[in-house]
Amino acid sequence: MKQRLLLALSALALGGMAAICGARDMARNGSPDGLQRHSRGQPFVSQTVLADSPASWGTWSLAAYQSLVAADPSERIDATGVLPEGGRLALTLHHRPDDSTSALIIETGESPSGRRMQLDGAGQALACTGSAGITQAGPFAVSVVRSGQGWTATIDGQTLSCNSPDSVGHPAITAGLRRVSLERVSVGGATASSPTQRALSVGFATVVGAALLFWGILRVSPLTSIAAALAGAAGWLAMPIDGGRLAEAIRLVEARDDWLPFTISAILIGLVIAVGLTARWANAIKPKLVAPGLLFAAFLGWVWSVHGAAGWGYAIALGLSLTALVWVQVHAATLRYFNVISLALAIAALGSTEVMVRFSPVGNLWNASNTQQGAGSTATLIEQFEALEAGVHTFYPSKGFPVRLSPKKAERRIACLGASSTGGAFQNDSLADFYPARLGTLSPSSTEVVNQGVGGWNSFHLLRFIEGHADALDADVWTVYLGVNENLPTAMPFSALHEAWKTGNLTEGTQALDGIRLFQGLRLLVRGLRPGGGAGVSASDLRTNLEGIIAAAESRGIKVLLMSEGVRPDPRILWHYYEVMEALASEHTNTEYLDTASMLDRHTDRAFIDTNHLTANGHTKLARAIDAELTRLGWY
Repeated sequence: MKQRLLLALSALALGGMAAICGARDMARNGSPDGLQRHSRGQPFVSQTVLADSPASWGTWSLAAYQSLVAADPSERIDATGVLPEGGRLALTLHHRPDDSTSALIIETGESPSGRRMQLDGAGQALACTGSAGITQAGPFAVSVVRSGQGWTATIDGQTLSCNSPDSVGHPAITAGLRRVSLERVSVGGATASSPTQRALSVGFATVVGAALLFWGILRVSPLTSIAAALAGAAGWLAMPIDGGRLAEAIRLVEARDDWLPFTISAILIGLVIAVGLTARWANAIKPKLVAPGLLFAAFLGWVWSVHGAAGWGYAIALGLSLTALVWVQVHAATLRYFNVISLALAIAALGSTEVMVRFSPVGNLWNASNTQQGAGSTATLIEQFEALEAGVHTFYPSKGFPVRLSPKKAERRIACLGASSTGGAFQNDSLADFYPARLGTLSPSSTEVVNQGVGGWNSFHLLRFIEGHADALDADVWTVYLGVNENLPTAMPFSALHEAWKTGNLTEGTQALDGIRLFQGLRLLVRGLRPGGGAGVSASDLRTNLEGIIAAAESRGIKVLLMSEGVRPDPRILWHYYEVMEALASEHTNTEYLDTASMLDRHTDRAFIDTNHLTANGHTKLARAIDAELTRLGWY
C-alpha cells in the first residue's frame, strides 16, 4: 500500500511539473485564441536580461519586441498584467509591422504617451488631451478604444485621448525588451483564453501516463519502480531556473526551453528503468535482456535530436554497452577480471554517448574552439593581458594594443578610446570606417582625431593602458566609448583575473579534456549558472576604473567625454554602467557625459550590424553627435 501511495504521489508530482512546464512554454511561444504571436526577429538576446525568473503561472509572456496581434479587425483592445522594472508596452488599434502606426506607449518611469512610430523605435508625438501619471513597475490595467478622430486610452483609471489618421485595423500589444506578463488580453470586448486550461490538460495526461508506467514496472520489479519514481523528482531542482536561460547556458539548440526540467526527469526515469529491468532479467540470456538498454538509448537519441546512420549507430552501441555493464555487475562474483571488464564497458558507454552527441545539433557547439575561445574565455583573456603587458602597437587593433601614433600635427588632439566599436571590429576593413575617422572630417582644421580603440578591451584594460601610456597620447581630449565588454561573463572580476595571470594561476587546467563534448557541456552548465552572470566588470568596478582614468586626465589638464555604448535591441541592458558615467561627469569639472546609446537607439537597425557593432550609418551618426557635443562644450 505504501509503495502504491508513493508511486501515486510521484505521478502527481510529475503531472504538476508537466503542467507548469507546459504553461511556461505556451506563455512564451503560444498565443490566446483570436490572436497571433509575431516576432520582430531581433538579434540574439540573453534570457538573463529578459527576466529574472520563469513566466508566472496562467499568464501570457511577451519580450524582445514580440507582439500579440488580433486575427480580426476591431476597435478595442484591453490588457491587464505586470510591468517589470525597465518594462515597456505599445498598444495600437492598427498593427503595421513594417510601417509607422499610432500607438499608446507605456514605459516604467515615464508618463504614458501617444506616438506615431514603428513599435520598436522612436517616433513623433501625437496630439493628445488628458494625462496619466508616471508608470510604476507592477500591476497595470489598460484599454485603448477607437473614438472620434483617433483613440482613447484608459490606464489605471486615467484617460488619454489622441488624434490618429489610422483606420480600423488589427489591434496589437507589443512588449519592449524585458518580459511583460499579461494576465488578460481582450480584443473587441471578448476575453481571450489563458494557458491554464491547456496546461492542466497536459498535466492530467502526464499523471495518468506516469501512474500507468510506474504501476506497470511495479508488477515486474518493485524496487525499480520505486527508484524510477524517486528519480523523477530531480527535475524540480531546475524548476526555479528560466528555461531559456538554462538552454542558453548549455547551448541547447532546437530544445523546447521550458520543458527542460521535465526532460531531465524523463531521462533519469528512463535510465533507472533500463538499469533496473536489465538487472532483473540478467540471469537469463534472452532477447528481452537488451530491450531496456536499447529503448533508453533510442529515447536519449530522440531527446538529443541525433541524426544520421552513424549517430544512431553509436546510440545502439550505448544501449548495448549499458546492458553489458549492468549484466557484468550482476555476475560480478563469478567473473574473472571483473574490474577490467567493468572499466572497459563504462568507457565504451561514455565513448558511445560522446560520439552520439557529436551527431546532434549541439555537436559543433560543444567543442574546444567554441567554449575556450571568444570574448571572455580564458585563452582570450590571457592573450589580451600578454599583449597589454608587451605594449607592442598593432597595424589594425582588432585585439592586443592600439595603433602607433605619429607626433602631434595640429594645435589640438582628440584621442578616441574604447573597444571594438571604436577601432577593432571584425566587420570593418580599415580604421577609416570607424567614427574617430569620421569625426576627424567634421572637426576644425586646428584639431586632429586619433583612434586608440582595441577590440575586446573594457575599462580595466583602458585604465592599465592609461597608467603606462597617457603621455604618449599627447591629447587634449579623451573620448571614452564603453559598455558592452564590461558585461562579459567571466569566472571572476577582471582585476582578480589579471592578478591570477600575473602569478601564473590563470589557466583552465583542463586542456587534456578540451576535445570531449560532454566535458564542454558540463563546463558550460557550471559557467552559465554562476550567480549574477559573472560580469567581468561590475558597476562599482567601472566607477573605480573610470575614476583612475579621470584622475590621470585631471593631473595633465586633459578633458574627458564619457559615452554610453549603443547596444541592440535595447540600451537599457547596460543602464547601471551608464548611470556611473553620468554620476562621474557631475562630480568632475573636466568630465562630461554624452548619452550616445539612446541617440543610436533612435536610429534602430540602421545604426547596427549586430547587437553593438555599428554600420557606416551608425558610425556617422555617432561622429556627428560627438562633434556637436564638443562644439557645445567649447572643447574644440
